[in-house]
Amino acid sequence: MHTDEPRETQQTRAVLGPVTLTFPADSRMARVARLAATALGSVAGFTVDDNDDLRIAVDELIVMCIEGGDGAEVTMRFSIADRAVTVEAETAAARASSDPEQFMMSEQILGVVTDSYRVATTGHRLTAGFTKTAS
Repeated sequence: MHTDEPRETQQTRAVLGPVTLTFPADSRMARVARLAATALGSVAGFTVDDNDDLRIAVDELIVMCIEGGDGAEVTMRFSIADRAVTVEAETAAARASSDPEQFMMSEQILGVVTDSYRVATTGHRLTAGFTKTAS
C-alpha cells in the first residue's frame, strides 16, 4: 500500500515531546542536566559554541533553583522546535516572593548566552527557563 504521508521514524517521535529530568537540588547533578541539554542541542543542529552556551545556561538555571529553592527536587523540561532548544526548570521556592536582585548575575549570563529567558516566583514555585537557537 502506498501513501503520500511522510513516514514517522522512531528518531522523529523521540524528539517531538519534551524530555523531563527530575533530580535532587544538588549541584553535582548539573552534569546530568548538561548532558541531556547538549544531546538535544546536537539533534537541533547546534555547533560546539552553541552547545557551550547551552551548558552555561543550564548551569545558571540549576544555580537559581538551588539558591532560590527550599531544597526540594528540581524538574527540568527540555524540548526542541525547529533549530531551538527550550529548557524550563522548576522547584519549590524558599519564600513566596524573591528579591529582584537575587538572580541578577544569573540573569545577566542568561541574557548573553540565550535568545530569551524568564524567571518567576509565583506562589511557592520558582520557575526559570530559556530558549537558545542554533547559529
